[in-house]
Amino acid sequence: MTATWLRRCVEDEHHFLTELWRTRPAVLRPTDPPVGAVTYAEIEQRLEDGLLKVPYIGLVQRDAHLPTERFCRPRVVLGEVLTDYADAFQVRALIRDEDATVLLRYVDQWHQGARELARGLGAELGRQVEAFFFRTPPGTQGRPVHRDDADVLAVQLTGSKRWLVHGGPADGHWVPDREDGDPGEVLLDTVLQPGEVLYVPRGFAHSAIAVGDGPSTHLSLTIREAATANLYAFAQAVLADTSYLPGRPLDDPALQAAAADLLTHARLTLDSLTPEDLVACTREAMRQSA
Repeated sequence: MTATWLRRCVEDEHHFLTELWRTRPAVLRPTDPPVGAVTYAEIEQRLEDGLLKVPYIGLVQRDAHLPTERFCRPRVVLGEVLTDYADAFQVRALIRDEDATVLLRYVDQWHQGARELARGLGAELGRQVEAFFFRTPPGTQGRPVHRDDADVLAVQLTGSKRWLVHGGPADGHWVPDREDGDPGEVLLDTVLQPGEVLYVPRGFAHSAIAVGDGPSTHLSLTIREAATANLYAFAQAVLADTSYLPGRPLDDPALQAAAADLLTHARLTLDSLTPEDLVACTREAMRQSA
């Protein structure tokens, strides 16, 4: 049987989609995990090449993002001073001396292996999928307890990481951010080993700390879901085409006629769009924009 992108992450697709999806966190042990999609050796080479820049790269500690000037060195290109390119020496010094975690954002936008994985998984799930890479020194926690606006598949690449996963939000009025209050009962306490994958449902509070003698690297595949704002934006886009109307009606009757045509078009368009259509089209628009 040909391995799909989803099977490489979860092994049993049916069990994942019917028993785990949006329901509970779990550790998954696929037989062919995508651990080679991105390697830290490749990341180090990109860093040495000198083209990694903010916001694709960031350095974080548990409670804060380190200021850009601490790991970026100014350079002059065509007479313009650029201040957002990461300096390999400064990055390594912060890792060594201050146990900084390296966070690489939207790796799928600039790394071929991550792009193939994210796009393949997105096509199979019908969702927008993005990739984030973390390199965390041993004994440290890169981020506080927080909730993500996405379902997450965290692929452990090297080293080990202990994860604590709590429950999800009580209702739809939640914000994806650090959880400063009580995150609730711990639903899953596990140490992830290379090749294992952690599934965290959307909105479930979680945190992680690197354990063992060496650093931990993992790739977080964030599976985005449409929010109310996305649905509204797509509905607006559907109604945005006014090419059938005169651009500048010459008098009041013509302006009122254009207004009537616009309202008629809006009613007919919205009447033909079912809730299922709106959700499906919004998801696809988000996926295509990735």
